[in-house]
Amino acid sequence: MNNRSKYNVDNSEFGKLKRTYNGILYDSQLECRFYVEYLLPKLKKGIIKDIRRQVHYELLPSFIYKDKKHRSIEYISDFDVLYNDGYFVVIDVKGMIKPIDRLKAKLFKYKYPDINFEFVRYSKEHGWYFN
Repeated sequence: MNNRSKYNVDNSEFGKLKRTYNGILYDSQLECRFYVEYLLPKLKKGIIKDIRRQVHYELLPSFIYKDKKHRSIEYISDFDVLYNDGYFVVIDVKGMIKPIDRLKAKLFKYKYPDINFEFVRYSKEHGWYFN
C-alpha cells in the first residue's frame, strides 16, 4: 500500500511523526525544520512578533468561460511572519523551486504588491537563505 500523497509526501504514521512539532503537523519536514530552527528561536527572542500558518490568498477569482465555471486560483502560504520592527513577509519554504511555484509567486506579487514575498531554501553550505 502506497502511503504517499500526490505531492510525494509520506503520509504514513512514521512520515507524519517526522514532520510534526509540538502537536502541529507541517506539510513537509523542511517546513517543520524551518519553523523549529529559524522562526521559533526568533519568536522566543522577541525578534518575531507573530507567525501565522496556511493563510489563503486568492490569486484569481472563479470565472465562467464558454458556459463552464473555472475554480479560483489560490496561494496558501507556509508562514506569514510579522517581525517586531513591523516588517511583514509571506514565506514559502521550498526544497526546489518549480516553474509552477515561480508562476504563483509572480501572480501573488502582482495581486498583492504591498506584501513582501520570499522563498526560503536550505543548503548545508549556507544554512537557511531567502530568495
